[in-house]
Amino acid sequence: MKFAEVIDLIKWRISQVFPNNWGKKWLFLFLLGCWIIIFRVPILQSIGNFLIKEDQLSKSDAIFVLGGNIFDRSTHGVYLYQQDYADTILPLGETVEKILIAANVNKPDAILAKEYMMGELNTPANVIKPIIKGTSTKEEADAILNYSIKNNYRKIIVVSDKFHLRRISNTFKAEFDKNGIEVLLSGAPNSSYREDFWWKYEQGLIMVNNEYVKLLYYMVKY
Repeated sequence: MKFAEVIDLIKWRISQVFPNNWGKKWLFLFLLGCWIIIFRVPILQSIGNFLIKEDQLSKSDAIFVLGGNIFDRSTHGVYLYQQDYADTILPLGETVEKILIAANVNKPDAILAKEYMMGELNTPANVIKPIIKGTSTKEEADAILNYSIKNNYRKIIVVSDKFHLRRISNTFKAEFDKNGIEVLLSGAPNSSYREDFWWKYEQGLIMVNNEYVKLLYYMVKY
């Protein structure tokens, strides 16, 4: 039996059970469910890919690494430095993680990132200039803008997780454009999950869910 014949048979059976327009409605829902199941992988990938908004990189005045996820973001920031995209790396963040407080380690993200870049990634100390400011993306954007204006930067690279980039683009670029500063976004691959199959990992599910909530929140607030 051909696929079209199967659909016609299902449609007929549904119309027998649900008279009038109910048959058509249930058939539509059935076909929609089949379509979602068949194409679930590209659909879920599109949901994740929407959040990723990277730029083509070129030589810049500095590389700013946002606070949080120190391992992945710092590693990517140093990689960009090694590729000669900029001569200076500026990690941000004044947040001290609770797990560190419990271990009696009172160091903010910016300092931890510098220590990791120097110790594990063999980056020269004079290259890294931590900015101990920012507990949110908006606060970090303001700190980066003020620092860039003060140092007459015309083009900068901002590093964060790949799934953060669309929200960062919405938060950063308008104000920077007004001040004649070009912002290039670069995403650090996450070591806890694969971005192209994010729904298969608990951390990926949490990240995408949270990021859509934050994206909506930032759209309303800023």
